[in-house]
Amino acid sequence: MCYFENLSACWTFHLQQRQENIALDGKEGVWSYQQLDARSNQLAHWLLRNGIRKGDVVGIFNRKRYISYAAMLACIKLGAIYVNLDIQNPLMRFSRIIEQCSPSIILDDGELPDSVQSFITTSGYRFFSLLLIDFSTYPVDMPVLNYSLTGHAIAYIMYTSGSTGLPKGVAISHANLLSFIGWSVPHFEVCDQDKFAQLSPMYFDNSVFDFYTALFGGGCLVPVAHETLTDPVMLLRYVTDMRCTIWFSVPSLLVYLLSMKVLTHNSLPDLRVCAFGGEGFPKRALKKLFSMFSSRARLVNVYGPSECTCICSCHDIADHDFEDMHTLSPLGKINPNFDYVILDETSKSVPYGEIGELCLFGPNLSVGYYNDMARTAQQFVQHPQIVSYHERIYKTGDLVYERNSMLWFSGRTDNQIKHMGYRIELEEIEAALHSLDFVQQCAVIYHRVREQHGFIIGFVQAADSQLTESDIKRHLAELLPAYMLPNQIMLLENLPKNANGKVDKMMLFGVLKKLF
Repeated sequence: MCYFENLSACWTFHLQQRQENIALDGKEGVWSYQQLDARSNQLAHWLLRNGIRKGDVVGIFNRKRYISYAAMLACIKLGAIYVNLDIQNPLMRFSRIIEQCSPSIILDDGELPDSVQSFITTSGYRFFSLLLIDFSTYPVDMPVLNYSLTGHAIAYIMYTSGSTGLPKGVAISHANLLSFIGWSVPHFEVCDQDKFAQLSPMYFDNSVFDFYTALFGGGCLVPVAHETLTDPVMLLRYVTDMRCTIWFSVPSLLVYLLSMKVLTHNSLPDLRVCAFGGEGFPKRALKKLFSMFSSRARLVNVYGPSECTCICSCHDIADHDFEDMHTLSPLGKINPNFDYVILDETSKSVPYGEIGELCLFGPNLSVGYYNDMARTAQQFVQHPQIVSYHERIYKTGDLVYERNSMLWFSGRTDNQIKHMGYRIELEEIEAALHSLDFVQQCAVIYHRVREQHGFIIGFVQAADSQLTESDIKRHLAELLPAYMLPNQIMLLENLPKNANGKVDKMMLFGVLKKLF
């Protein structure tokens, strides 16, 4: 196995073996590894000429255009830090993000709304369109740098929602990603013939798997545009026509395709891996997917916070996973070269089989939150059982337990409520709802009206339009004790989704404001 001190060295090694192989294949045509490398070198020269050096932050409005992938790679080669920005971000959230990461330059691969472009320029940030750069004046060879680049250098910043309402910028290093690539490429047996459907937006953590596993593993990346994702028929046709072999998305996208009945036994004939993560997959829908694809493709449930470089555990779905239809699939086993401890509220290890907070540590662990030492200190703490040397752990906030040598998800520390004197995990109520045949998707939230009183509210997207709230409650009463039954169940045609494709509980709270 080769040792690489940084991602640039890793890229160079793999490039030598597959220069003529296809790296990008999509609506912009075909780019070989050699072409992608050359364009990224030209962009690296351009960035240097514009004063970008190691450690500088480069913002990219990334719509999955080929030039944006080259810009990411150019940053990696220079030791600059890229941050992919969401074009649809509300202006207030966007302003908080760039104020925190303070990019030295902001790049765009399309056309920004006038309000966003005006805000950028009036705020004093340098802004350039990637589409207007004249690359003919820049060499295609990698520029000579007058500094070294170690594994500790930050590769990217990924912004996630913060519990305080302020976004958190997760900083991931070259060493974090080298460890991740060292696991993901062999685990999914990536080869030169693989084509990855790039479904997730580039500002979302799931995109890390596609970009790094494909391009640093010798595969081909197939960018899927946002407008294609919004049309289920067009999406399936496109991924099929492109002969994609690897799919990674949030479960909600697969549930949507199943509910629209566009995903069938004959769909995606070239698929060999269907991975999903970021939220729980309802068992009934998962069983349908399993019956369609298990004879010819691996179905893999993955888990991992952004703070731990995309994925830290996984589980291949098998027949025995459907013996109990009232639980979610296991998170699986922690990846090799990574570790964990399950702690109670006093920071002591819980006995085997009991529920506690999952805390992760090892080489995939982020360096922390960019330009936010206070929140870094809250979440990345010294291992409470190690006093002889420094060993950081990340407190995930996920409640888990161990069974059959695997990790199982139980809930969230911030989703645990006390209702009628009982401690309740809202995820347990969601799991019960998901187990009902007529429930396509659901979400449960707790609406607190005063300190000691609140309501459990369930939101359900049902397969049967004739279904009533009473029907659902009657079925739930056979699965849950009375104190866990929702006070109210609201039937919606569709559950709102956020930009990452997950069910948006903040929008559901907005629905409640109209009622209470």
